Amino acid sequence: MTRSLPTGSYTFFIQLYTIVNDRSSDQIISWSKNCNNNSSFVVREVDEFRRRVLPESAEFGRNFSEFVSELLYHRFESIGRFEFVHENFVRGRPELLRKMVPRKAWNEKFAERLKVKRAKAKARKARSKVVHLLQDLQI
Repeated sequence: MTRSLPTGSYTFFIQLYTIVNDRSSDQIISWSKNCNNNSSFVVREVDEFRRRVLPESAEFGRNFSEFVSELLYHRFESIGRFEFVHENFVRGRPELLRKMVPRKAWNEKFAERLKVKRAKAKARKARSKVVHLLQDLQI
C-alpha cells in the first residue's frame, strides 16, 4: 500500500521525507535502524550528500552545516553522528508530516496565543474598572 504525501505540508519536510524514503539513496541517506519507533534517519555519506542531494534542494542549504541548521530549525534533534529524529517524521507515516511545524511558525503561533491572552486580561481589567466607576457613580 503506497501512501501519498500530504498536501499543505512544508516543502522542506516533503523533500526530506522523499529523499530519506527513496531506497536508491540508502547508501547516502536512509532511515536509521537504531531507533525503535522508525522516526530517525542518518546521513551515511556526507560527501556524497553534498555532491548529489544539496544541489537539488534549495531548502536544505548550500552546505552540510546549513542542512544541519535547517534540521534544527525544523525541530529535529541530533541523536548521533549525522543521525536526526523528529516524532512526526516516521517511516511509512507520511500523513504525520502535516503535524510538523518549523520553529519560527511554532513561535509565531505561540506569540499569537500570548497576544490574545494578554488582550483578554487587559479587557477583563478594563471591564472591572468600568464596573467600579459605575458603582461609585451610584452613591
